[in-house]
Amino acid sequence: MHDYPATAKFLTEGERATVIAMLKEDVQGQATHFDRKFVWQAFKDYKTYLQMTIYLGLLLTVYAIALFAPTIVKELGYSSAQAQLLTIPIFVAGCITTLLFGWLSDKYVLRGPIIIGSSLLSMIGFIVLYTQEKPGAAYAGAVLAAMGAYPTIAIDLAWAGSAVGGDTRKGVVLAMVVGTGNLGGICSSFIYITPPRFHIGHGTILGWLGLSILTSVITMWVYNRINKQKIALCEREGIVDTPERREEYKDLGNESPLFR
Repeated sequence: MHDYPATAKFLTEGERATVIAMLKEDVQGQATHFDRKFVWQAFKDYKTYLQMTIYLGLLLTVYAIALFAPTIVKELGYSSAQAQLLTIPIFVAGCITTLLFGWLSDKYVLRGPIIIGSSLLSMIGFIVLYTQEKPGAAYAGAVLAAMGAYPTIAIDLAWAGSAVGGDTRKGVVLAMVVGTGNLGGICSSFIYITPPRFHIGHGTILGWLGLSILTSVITMWVYNRINKQKIALCEREGIVDTPERREEYKDLGNESPLFR
């Protein structure tokens, strides 16, 4: 495995210079070296745990769709092998919305609102799954659930990473978020125990999606409040975004008044 652009052997010198320049711009003057204090900053920051909660609810939903989709298709009267094939449209729909919502998120620089909207779409799908007895309606619900659930994963990871300053702190936060989210795979295997309707599983997912939405709203409010405080501080203290100032504040990570 290659480590950093500065030492990756497969890059030409021109490519190396370009990548290093892009990364330098991306870090916004934040620290790139390792220090234990950045690890502790990640653990002590309550916003890390907000992101962990959001991601757990979202990834639990994705795992759940993979579990129950073949059963729903099988209820339409197809064999097990055919049921596996007919799950493909469900995941293709999720792939399409992942690309579309990801593009919208980058174009309008929005993370939280896109996650909330996608989660609401997924909730509609799970409500259909919970309430409808006909396999055809349940299949439509599964498609809606996938269309809403799959885009949230990439967007939330982008949100969690972009809200953290410094390479080490960012790496620790993302590891905590992803590690916690993968517990959803364990959870989903224990809640989908009542086929073919899976009321316990669908009800649990609806609850987790609701929690992810609520936590996303709180996180958006927190980030907005912090950014307003930093802007006010810069105006009050006459702090201007210059290379010298960035160097001065680079070890502060998220707490830097220039990091927003």
